[in-house]
Amino acid sequence: MSDTKISALPSVTNTADADMLPVVQTSGATLTTRRASLAQLRSGLFVERPFHVRDYGAVGNGVADDGPAIQAAINAMKLAGGGVLQFGPRIYRIASPVVINGVTVILQGAGFTEGPNEANGTWIRIDQTGFTPFTFSGTMARGSIVRDIAIRQFHPNPSATWVPNDYDYVFRVQDCLGAVDFDNVFLVAVNRGIWCDNSGRMNIRRLRGQVYTRGVEVDRCLDICRLEHVHFWTFHTNDANILTWQQNNQDALVFRKVDGVFLDDIFVLGARSTLRFSSSASGVTTKFYGSNIYADFSKYGVWIDGNGVEGQIANITTQSERLNPADGTPFVGAVGIQIDGNNARVQIGNLRIDDAESNAIRVNGSDNRLDIFAFRVEYYNRLNNGSAAIHLANVVTGTPNQVYLGSPAVLGNGNGGPLVNAGTNGFVASAAPAGRVDRPGVMVGTQDAGLFQPNATSLALSVGAAEQIRLSSGNISMGGAPGGHAFAVTTPASNVNQVTVTGSAAGGTPSLAASGTDANIPLALSAKNIAPVRLNSRGNIALEVNAVATPVNFVRINGSGAAAPPQITAQGTDTNVNLLLLGKGTGAVQAGSPLQLPSFTVATLPPAATYLRCLIYVADGTANKRFAVSDGTSWRWPDGAVVA
Repeated sequence: MSDTKISALPSVTNTADADMLPVVQTSGATLTTRRASLAQLRSGLFVERPFHVRDYGAVGNGVADDGPAIQAAINAMKLAGGGVLQFGPRIYRIASPVVINGVTVILQGAGFTEGPNEANGTWIRIDQTGFTPFTFSGTMARGSIVRDIAIRQFHPNPSATWVPNDYDYVFRVQDCLGAVDFDNVFLVAVNRGIWCDNSGRMNIRRLRGQVYTRGVEVDRCLDICRLEHVHFWTFHTNDANILTWQQNNQDALVFRKVDGVFLDDIFVLGARSTLRFSSSASGVTTKFYGSNIYADFSKYGVWIDGNGVEGQIANITTQSERLNPADGTPFVGAVGIQIDGNNARVQIGNLRIDDAESNAIRVNGSDNRLDIFAFRVEYYNRLNNGSAAIHLANVVTGTPNQVYLGSPAVLGNGNGGPLVNAGTNGFVASAAPAGRVDRPGVMVGTQDAGLFQPNATSLALSVGAAEQIRLSSGNISMGGAPGGHAFAVTTPASNVNQVTVTGSAAGGTPSLAASGTDANIPLALSAKNIAPVRLNSRGNIALEVNAVATPVNFVRINGSGAAAPPQITAQGTDTNVNLLLLGKGTGAVQAGSPLQLPSFTVATLPPAATYLRCLIYVADGTANKRFAVSDGTSWRWPDGAVVA
């Protein structure tokens, strides 16, 4: 190179990449002047800097199709091994597809101003249907990110028959087998937002906007995906026609075959469903976990129409009013939780449902189980037709539906609607573990008092770690465990008659009575084996009933009607049964009132042989001949003469 001083060189007005420029470089301890082309300097200065869509021909005026320029930038990044593609604060119209395949990229916007139309920041304008704006495909696209970008689509003017333009998903993540992430993305008047298929570990953070048909749909996600800080609201319009269409057709978040998904801080306003767990040919969602969900003005807060869905939600609130006009009237058919599939297993910690048209929870299908720890409903049965807060379909074939409540339901403003509907073989119950006598499954007050299940067919109550009551197959034992109890009740399998114990008010008498369907029912009190039956009064025995042998004859005490005496009679299987009154030891049988003898005439005397040593009154006797005694052969007067 010439030794002319650099300061003496002429200046240049226009440069080309091939132009040579002087460069002073160190070479050991000395300085050496070298030459380099302008292109070499540019590549050296810009090495590993972010790519920019404008470097590849993007205009960003909202009119020209910037799709080819963006694709050219992606292709260049593929050759360079990936990188960051910057968009800058402009409106980029996309009218042709952009495919990210074989390269990991970050689509980096400049943020955006929230609002109904394009404003400051980076906006993607889509005004043509029939193509997918952005597709991420293949394993080399894993790790790509879309960040700080707003999307705007365009639709017909509102009308009574309004439907949105049939745009495809803005973003399709297909067969990546790994994560493509979305962070701070704004969807304005977007028909369908993000589709993810066969690509696990997707993360969506800070997704906002107003969507008409789908916000996010996920299928064949075989590794955990995460959605957090999702906020769908009327950012673009609150026109009544559009919102009505939305509440009839928009499913905000749809999950099909998904093996685990984490959902946190989800807010959706104006949708057919906030969370929809559906199915595909590959299966259904299992082990989903939601932490904080708010479904506002949604027809269904949670809609399960796949078979075998499983998952948990920590906290969820649903409210199902019409969105416009927002007059407090529930949307037609609104239900907080709707299950249309079979074999669902869902646990919910805290559930509040407001403004259901009829049922707050509706479980169709069969063998569905819903566990709710705390359940509150405000405003249901709005049609005032007797709808229950929980409706369980009657299952003719298969396992009935089940709902378990961890605490009593709080029902308000339900027009007297019951907790659960009649005419169903499904049930609503509170369940607990079997427990044991010292640690009952259901504890009341203290750890050693409550209900427990000693075996598969029994239920018991313990107090102070001691069993007090047990119910088992029609038998009840009280006062201790069986064998150490004080009272037992046994109910025959075909029981129609029973014992009724009735208390009384002051001045009344408690009663123990036989009752049942038979017209006449005896009441039996039995002692064990040969022991007597005793009735106590004043703390001691007042009456004892005993048998000297296996009874075939017995004593009957009859009451009487007016002007007739009560009776003590001998009864039994023998034809003739005497009645024996005995005193103890040398004690006599006493009568506290005059003893009235049976009265006969001389002509009507009974057979003497039948009444040995019996005394009778002879009504037509004379003088001292009024009494007669049988000697077994004849009746005799007191002087010994035969009555004649």
